[in-house]
Amino acid sequence: MAFRDLRVTCVKVEGNCKSMKVGTCFYVRNAKLEIPSDESICIFALGSILQPITGAIIQSRKGKGLLDLLQEWQCPDPFGKVIFKIEEIK
Repeated sequence: MAFRDLRVTCVKVEGNCKSMKVGTCFYVRNAKLEIPSDESICIFALGSILQPITGAIIQSRKGKGLLDLLQEWQCPDPFGKVIFKIEEIK
């Protein structure tokens, strides 16, 4: 099975989040998580976006995949709202 390669980037931080910064990113390549050595990802934020990432890496017909519906996902922390953008790497 072929998987899409993805880049997940923090695009907005609203409220009080000390863990994530705008521009922080990580990659999913061949269904494996790659975090650059100078970056870190909040475990709660990662947990909230793992399911959409899993759905997004599966190749599907054009216009029928998860990334065709939504590209941004929010961490569930009500005090430190973090928005992530998930995009395919071509």
